[in-house]
Amino acid sequence: MDIVKIENLNLIYQSVKSETKALEDINLDVQPYEFVSIVGPSGCGKTTILSLIAGLIKPTSGSIKVQGETPNPKRDICGYMFQRDNLLPWRNIEKNLYFGLEIKHKKTKENKDYACELAAKYGLGEFLKKHPHELSGGMRQRVSLIRTLALKPELLLLDEPFSALDYQTRLNLCDDIFHIIKSENKTAILVTHDIQEAISMSDRIIVLSARPGKVKAVHKLDFKPSLTPFERRNTDKAKQLFDTIWQEIQNEKANI
Repeated sequence: MDIVKIENLNLIYQSVKSETKALEDINLDVQPYEFVSIVGPSGCGKTTILSLIAGLIKPTSGSIKVQGETPNPKRDICGYMFQRDNLLPWRNIEKNLYFGLEIKHKKTKENKDYACELAAKYGLGEFLKKHPHELSGGMRQRVSLIRTLALKPELLLLDEPFSALDYQTRLNLCDDIFHIIKSENKTAILVTHDIQEAISMSDRIIVLSARPGKVKAVHKLDFKPSLTPFERRNTDKAKQLFDTIWQEIQNEKANI
């Protein structure tokens, strides 16, 4: 079964004076354990698609299913990772890891132990008593991901999680996040403006048109599984794909 199935989806934002068509006739599926990235010009509806999948907003028409059911934010299928880590500065890292569990009323000993096990597994075990300001930006985002994973979601929604970081940190964190997601056998959908980032991490890339967002192109990637995101970036295949996707997006910008 597809973990996400979107068919003929349209979304129109309405106000008192006007309406704006944000998405038009979107058809998209995501398979279990797949890593899918969505790219496109600014304002094309990339983040809106994540909000629809999470059940935060409803489509105007069409169908969207997550594990065969209508999206509902009260279900714990989706884990959302934002541009900023949103760690609470007055809490240490261990207590930050428990925050999602508290919100969902799942702060059991078993789940707390699981969160700490994940932290230890991915290099944060010795920092549990530290506070966010004592960690680098990349480590804070790793904490953010582990906090999300502690809720055991089936699907990760990644909304430009590296955009607030410097370039070198982004490169390192791409490798870290990719490794964690693959090691934990998670399905992920990444929204990003960075084409290279999408190429370095994805199994498939969806290119959206200018608003109203439509699926303009779909690129299936077939890199060797052993390659890290950083190693992918340096291949001729990645450079050729970058040129193709760049041109697709530039053509859309010219039509705005």
